[in-house]
Amino acid sequence: MLTQPFIEHSLYMQPSGSLNRLAVNRLLLLPHDPLVNQLRLTGSDLMSRKSLIQLLKEQQHPHASDLRRFLTQFDPLSQRDMQVLTLFAHRFSAVINTARSPQAWPDNTDFGIALQRHWQATSMLVLAGGLTSAGFGIALAEQMEQLCGNLSVISSPWGSSTALYGLAQTIAYQEDILVMDFGATGIKRAIAHRYGNGMSQLTELEVSPYCDQGLVRRQGLLQALQDTRRDIGAQYPTAISLACYLKDGHPIDYYSGIYHRLGEDSTHLASDLNASWLKQVDLGPLLLIEHDSTSAALAFQFREPAMMVTLGTGLGSAPCPQVIESHLS
Repeated sequence: MLTQPFIEHSLYMQPSGSLNRLAVNRLLLLPHDPLVNQLRLTGSDLMSRKSLIQLLKEQQHPHASDLRRFLTQFDPLSQRDMQVLTLFAHRFSAVINTARSPQAWPDNTDFGIALQRHWQATSMLVLAGGLTSAGFGIALAEQMEQLCGNLSVISSPWGSSTALYGLAQTIAYQEDILVMDFGATGIKRAIAHRYGNGMSQLTELEVSPYCDQGLVRRQGLLQALQDTRRDIGAQYPTAISLACYLKDGHPIDYYSGIYHRLGEDSTHLASDLNASWLKQVDLGPLLLIEHDSTSAALAFQFREPAMMVTLGTGLGSAPCPQVIESHLS
């Protein structure tokens, strides 16, 4: 039986709650920001790998052609580094402050109402993903805490591997399991040990070789699983994080991203993975499949409403599980 994460059902993330598509209030940007005069801005315009690279180029930063180097060698004492951070943090705060406003989510469905309430009640923001690597992620969290009023902001210590830890700790198996995070540009993999408290990382795979006309379809997914089975040399129960919105373990076909067409290739993705696809490549049963930002959110639990925001190829978000205190008489 698949593990079910402890998140209110009405808040399972859907396309209408995407920060990538959120229309951001540009009046919240710095006056000298190059994007301030753009008529319509979305979260993805402001906060993505592509936008950070463009910002580095506009600022004529010496590491503009090497984003990884900028992130890992970020120096808070460097004026050039701090100029980039300040602009990027103000853009990020514009996205988050827009999301927390009453007008941000006009969707009157149960999901839209629940999401609006959660954003407005949120007191903690957790940052994860590839753009929160090393010192840059910590410095970004510090700037965001200053720019976002009453929000506490932390950077996940696991960075781009946070979804792997979220999967492993939610399943909480004493035995080793395989955890995989299928992202937009890379597939992160690890063997999780001791209830998810230990992790042996595997080499990250590039997604592009598994794509067919820009999409990952059934055969590409099976090939990635088969290549992973070859690399680990043993059969393990498996948990999967997918850069795709899911409803009850099946992709929502919203014609965005590279994984949504897996819904056409399966009767029910989670069931087909568990019953046949993983068996075809000699892997164990499916323990959990979840949206990538939700998987990252599962690594954190708070007593107050909190939101996970993942910064990578795009901008993702999901509510963190909330601990409900029991009052014993």
